[in-house]
Amino acid sequence: MILFVILSLLSSFVFTSSAWFPHHDSKDLAGLDGWVNDGEVTTPAFVFSQTATRKLAVSSFFANYYQSHSGQTSLGAPLTVAYPVEHGWIQFFSSGALLLPIEKQNYKSSSKDILAGLVTNGVNDPETGIVRLPLLQALLTAGSQIEIGGKGSSLTYVDIRKAAHPALLVTAASTTSSESVFVKTSTRAGKDVGHRIPQAFWQYIIRTDISPDGWKVDFGDPRTEVLPFIAKINGKLHHLQVQVFGRDGLVLDQDAQNAQGLPAIRRLSTGLDYLNTLGMPAVSIRAQQRVWASSASELLDVPERGKAVVHVGKNFPLLLQGETNWNDGMLWYRVRWDAPNRSGTGWIPANVVSFSGSSNMRSEASLDVLSSELASYVTSRGNNVGVSVYDVTRHFSYSYNSDLPFTMASSMKIPIMLAFFDMLESQGRGPDDGEMQLLTTMIENSDNDAASALYYDELGGAPALMSYLQKIHVGGLTPDPESWGYSAITPQSMVDMLTLLHQGKILNAQDRQIALDLMRHVEEDQQIGVGDTAPIGALVSLKDGWVVGPDGLWVMNSSGIVTRGKVTYVVAVYSQSQNALEDGQDIVRHVCKSIASALIV
Repeated sequence: MILFVILSLLSSFVFTSSAWFPHHDSKDLAGLDGWVNDGEVTTPAFVFSQTATRKLAVSSFFANYYQSHSGQTSLGAPLTVAYPVEHGWIQFFSSGALLLPIEKQNYKSSSKDILAGLVTNGVNDPETGIVRLPLLQALLTAGSQIEIGGKGSSLTYVDIRKAAHPALLVTAASTTSSESVFVKTSTRAGKDVGHRIPQAFWQYIIRTDISPDGWKVDFGDPRTEVLPFIAKINGKLHHLQVQVFGRDGLVLDQDAQNAQGLPAIRRLSTGLDYLNTLGMPAVSIRAQQRVWASSASELLDVPERGKAVVHVGKNFPLLLQGETNWNDGMLWYRVRWDAPNRSGTGWIPANVVSFSGSSNMRSEASLDVLSSELASYVTSRGNNVGVSVYDVTRHFSYSYNSDLPFTMASSMKIPIMLAFFDMLESQGRGPDDGEMQLLTTMIENSDNDAASALYYDELGGAPALMSYLQKIHVGGLTPDPESWGYSAITPQSMVDMLTLLHQGKILNAQDRQIALDLMRHVEEDQQIGVGDTAPIGALVSLKDGWVVGPDGLWVMNSSGIVTRGKVTYVVAVYSQSQNALEDGQDIVRHVCKSIASALIV
């Protein structure tokens, strides 16, 4: 065997004490002679490819372990999402896999379980219970014909398995002290035998950032001598050496340098090699199990390249249908979604699915979940319409362009009123008769002079208003320095403000009641949208606004709180760039009516 050429000579070590390196009667990961008569060979039957369009993150299950165990170096980048298998939650990385065991449930596995041996022989972290799976064991046992190091490599796992034959163990006397470290793993004919670890590999594995639990735990005893081979990397031939240990393997590239100008060392890509050889372990889920969207995502009719069925957002509840699909390296779940008056199924990528959520948290979705017709209607109007709806009763939010700023017109009178009441409360008093008259005419009759008097003269203008909004943690409003009517707000911010008012989280009880009563008595010709499309018998608090913009086109909006029976929702609909006021009115009426029909069952 060709010995490893050392490029960085450090002090020599020769360890022979069995107290330091005891013989493992359990035959660490198949042991010294576990593969002597093993002729199994496995041709790679899978082609695992990680999609380039999605960046996978380390699962929250494994994030702390990954950080504390130098995961970027020891495990590499994630190859899959974390997903449930029969034994727990598993996530594959380029150079390994982690499993978080869970209590066995009545899951139905779709294929033969191949993880039991790996779980038994894995390295268990006592603090978290996480098991690092010894994928190298599976690859050697299977006799994977994966080409190590790259296409055209002269070495496979079958060759490594042959090199682990007990007959190839060497004695301590064969070690040149300046070249390598001898590690005893057994005895033969009364002599200590084991394998030599070259200085470059030795200095690598004893680093605390490489082996945070110690090299004996993270790597195990050496199982082979150094094996030289050649592989093509990025179209160029590289001269490489590999050495395999009980739990991992290292590759040194003589034709690639690290930051110190020495040959680069990396772990074997056991995670990727396992997936390409044996495929993904079977997903184990229950049909009708509740999951939640962890971020905005499309539900598709076909995994990966299908058409969007609906768009869901953070914390939106979904029901697993029991079907899964691997496509381009991504796991997909078939799920059912539900809205008050409609439901359907679709496929969602596993990287945006959470198996933990709460019905008390607000669930987000686009308008197409609520109504496909409404979604098509607003989409056809592009950025000239913005909608935000919060179903208070069911804790669901639906939106379209909800974070896009729109001119406020008279809807600015709502934050003026709320900030003014807050100012009075800070003074320890309620509104006097004159102030009450201004508030009434500003809200019920939409009197602009009353709004100007309260905003500029009484409240103190934009600085006071912004201070109040900051106090109640509502952003998204930008005051116009010269004219309050041309201030801008996002539909979401208006809904947030009205929701705080409805839920009693701002103002005292008396002032809240006054504010809501004023909004419930807006004169009839000012009730366009939320007001004139509300369901019969509904209690409605609202404020509309319209104005001709600087571009000569119309702005029209309608916002309010609607309660009928047990259902309450808060809505804000904004339109802009309309040729006529009537066009904007038609838009807000159509949207508000559609929302009422969808939410009032």
